[in-house]
Amino acid sequence: MTDEPTIDMDDDYDDITTPEEVLRKMTLMWQNELCAPCLLPSQMELVDILLDQIQGMEDDISRQRDKMQLRISLHRSELQRISFLTSDYVRCRLRKIEANPNNVIEEHNLRKNDVTNPIELLSETELKFAEEYALAEAELFEKTVIEFMPVALKKIPVPKPDHKNDMVYAKVLDDDVGNVTVTDWRDLNAELVLEMEKSSCHLIPFESVKPYVEEGKMQLL
Repeated sequence: MTDEPTIDMDDDYDDITTPEEVLRKMTLMWQNELCAPCLLPSQMELVDILLDQIQGMEDDISRQRDKMQLRISLHRSELQRISFLTSDYVRCRLRKIEANPNNVIEEHNLRKNDVTNPIELLSETELKFAEEYALAEAELFEKTVIEFMPVALKKIPVPKPDHKNDMVYAKVLDDDVGNVTVTDWRDLNAELVLEMEKSSCHLIPFESVKPYVEEGKMQLL
């Protein structure tokens, strides 16, 4: 069994060169997804890389003769930790999709069609799941609720979540974040400018730091 197995990187992750970097970035994406009040852009390509790595390491372990070696036990523990991280990341995203699939699909399409900075919110698999879930939800609602309502009330709008005032704890990871503007709660018509120094932590509105979180320049706590 090799201690430092290699990872095949796709074009989106050319800047990641070691297994440690892959795991570090995945851990950051997982933690940000858990702490963010809304769905963040998909990192499923990174999950696929880690799943391939897990399979390779499991194959290496299965070929070992002495399976009671301490080194193998430590590798198994690390594999379980990585497996939990990737699985929990996917579960967290699915819970957010299920909470409002129609709004998630709409935001995905808006981001994808943005010619200035197209960012896909969902992977192909997640988009298919969201569409099927939204259809099943609509059919169930039609049979159990809408069918018995007056005609004037049968069209129900899709709720739009508002995360403008959601507060998060965020840590600055990069030097080039610069300044962030937030609302001055003492005067709602005024704004405050906060200097985002590297390694500093802030309790701050999520919308003010959302672009930096999506870029991996800030970590939610």
